[in-house]
Amino acid sequence: MYPAMPDEENTCKFTLFSGSVENKLDSQHRVAVPADWRNENPGGVFVLMPGRDKTLQLYTPSVYQEKFKSKLQSISPVNASEQNKLRFLYSSTHKLQCDKQGRIQIPQKLCDYAHLKMNETVAFIGSGDFGQLMDGERWKAEEAAMLSMGDGFLDILE
Repeated sequence: MYPAMPDEENTCKFTLFSGSVENKLDSQHRVAVPADWRNENPGGVFVLMPGRDKTLQLYTPSVYQEKFKSKLQSISPVNASEQNKLRFLYSSTHKLQCDKQGRIQIPQKLCDYAHLKMNETVAFIGSGDFGQLMDGERWKAEEAAMLSMGDGFLDILE
């Protein structure tokens, strides 16, 4: 958990998805969520949805609602294009419960979207208040490319 400032002790709870972990996707499309991410979310319930660049995004239900509820409710019910996108997004968004081993079962549709394959690794990548999931080999390549830039990735903090 992100440490709270002393005066924020009881007023602020921020779930921090950080680090990167690779776990194997089993034949039933189950994969273990990193333990520290589960510990930040005691109920073990997550929202999994498609993300940009063929990734999946993992949210706690409260963060998902905070980030997207008003945006999604503001979509015009008479705009066919927006309704088609909304329909696809909601049909591809899943509320998942960790099992006793801390695994979630990723629906086939989302495995196909993110090119996740049985018995291969899934990278869990911390992204602040949500996590990203992608093919483990792809993550290794992206990580190596970023590291080859030196500290250029720190530009986002300026």
